[in-house]
Amino acid sequence: MLELTAPDTTPGDAPDALPGAVARRRPAVRWSVVVVVVIVLLVTVVMGGLARTRAAADGGVPQDAAIEAALGVRFSRVAVVGDGGLIVVSYVVLDAEKATRFQSDTAHAPVLVSEARDLSTRRVSLMKQGHGMRPGQTYYLVYENTAGALRPDEHVSIETDTLQLRHMPVL
Repeated sequence: MLELTAPDTTPGDAPDALPGAVARRRPAVRWSVVVVVVIVLLVTVVMGGLARTRAAADGGVPQDAAIEAALGVRFSRVAVVGDGGLIVVSYVVLDAEKATRFQSDTAHAPVLVSEARDLSTRRVSLMKQGHGMRPGQTYYLVYENTAGALRPDEHVSIETDTLQLRHMPVL
């Protein structure tokens, strides 16, 4: 015949507590917390890797000493934003005097030429003027993405009258 017995209790336990049940729940809670922490860490690592992969897949951002010497800037990023209708071109100032001339020359802004199709855009929507530029500081130009000339995960050439920076990744 089956015999039921009460679990052993130690002095100080609450009379209605089930020590065996409590002891079994704690390891389960610990394992749940460990699993959740591991999942969060994995998701963080994967998402961070994906964000870096787009720009780094082709070796990173190209540089051109001739453009840097002539314009006083180093182009650092091209991104399609605003639901695909705008392009932000970021650059770092290397020489404040040359960069100020570059920034002020709205009639000769660089042309962005798609390397994937025969399209380009030269229409600068926002080009700040009249403020002092500091070496090491990042500034930007905002272009209209004319006819969807640039798309993410492609490459663009940044061209001036006489200079060209090729294979810039588009984010």
